[in-house]
Amino acid sequence: MKKVRIKECCASCRHKRVENDGSRVCSLLQIKVQQQFKCQKWAVTDSLSQTHWHMGKVKRREYLVFVFEIRMQEREAIDNGILLPEDVATLDSLRERFELETGLSPFMIH
Repeated sequence: MKKVRIKECCASCRHKRVENDGSRVCSLLQIKVQQQFKCQKWAVTDSLSQTHWHMGKVKRREYLVFVFEIRMQEREAIDNGILLPEDVATLDSLRERFELETGLSPFMIH
């Protein structure tokens, strides 16, 4: 199992706010900061903390393309009256199919 190391800086902090012009503002200190800035109040964002705790998973690009292509085929079949919406493949079945066809896990990091 691969572990994801999270760099402690503004880019990964839950207190960052990105302005319309792309600049970063620390919502606690109320100052503009650089991407690599880190203060004593740094706290990991919720989305990154899930990956750090191994609750999040990073999917392979190949798997995402695989699912996209199947979903496009299903959409076309539904549009042509060949398939009913309730008959589309489940994500579990798509994962199994991907693993069988490629020999790879759908996930790069899990």
